[in-house]
Amino acid sequence: MPVSAENLRFILGLKLKNLRTDQDLSLKDVSERAGLSISYLSEIEKGKKYPKPDKLLDLSRALDIPFDDLVSLKLDQDLNPIKEVFDSTFVREFPFELFGLTPRDLFDLTRDDPGKAGALFQTFLDVGRMYDVQVEHFLFAALRSYQQMHANYFDDLEAAAAAFRHAHGWNGDAPIGEEELRAMLEQDYGYDIDTATLHDHPHLSGLRSVYDAEGRPRLYVNAQLLPEQRAFVYGREIGFQHLGLDERPRTSSWIQATSFDEVLNNFRASYFSGAMLIPQDRLCDDLDRFFAKEQ
Repeated sequence: MPVSAENLRFILGLKLKNLRTDQDLSLKDVSERAGLSISYLSEIEKGKKYPKPDKLLDLSRALDIPFDDLVSLKLDQDLNPIKEVFDSTFVREFPFELFGLTPRDLFDLTRDDPGKAGALFQTFLDVGRMYDVQVEHFLFAALRSYQQMHANYFDDLEAAAAAFRHAHGWNGDAPIGEEELRAMLEQDYGYDIDTATLHDHPHLSGLRSVYDAEGRPRLYVNAQLLPEQRAFVYGREIGFQHLGLDERPRTSSWIQATSFDEVLNNFRASYFSGAMLIPQDRLCDDLDRFFAKEQ
């Protein structure tokens, strides 16, 4: 765990709560022994305050523990899993803010019973190691949860796609052709597009597309794709550019996800492409007619 002020407060609060409960002491007991108010002691245990050295000395005497042990970053064995979780790439990369949370909210889960929380987190760590769970698994799981929260419908992307269609005179009466989208990428966004290299490359032939941003943007598209699939690939590239999504994957299919922004931006560009190619009003009208049939 990086030694930030927040982490120092968290570790001290965790140790203090664990020491107090191990000795079967109440907040009032420790506050009277240390000469600190109950409210201040509670703030320390919650990881919100870090006392000055003289107050830490008072706490070490109240709990009958050496000062160095109290302020050390080391935790007892039963609490080490908590520290390991908060030191993990998962906590650093997981998009808590997307769900209205912060890592601090996870810290709060450990407050009431650090020992049980340690056992729970140890289980997560063991399962993760057993099944070789990578950070990108958590990132994609976060994206699926985000989609479910919104019933996989995003007004802002629907509106952006509709406005883009309208600006280019695409009224929905006819599908947008792949050649039209390719020409837009080449002329409006300065792309070079290569449809030969991937299919003939022994190691890249399984990929749908590869994006190279060095110098003039170059998009390699697999010639084996259907015209509709190529139209989607071109539409997604337009989505990246039109929506200003700079952090993005370089390959499709995925090889590796390195951040949640990359995962989310790929989804947003893909959603934009689908909404542009399949107009919402046209789709709803077709579905209404379909479900109005007797069979």
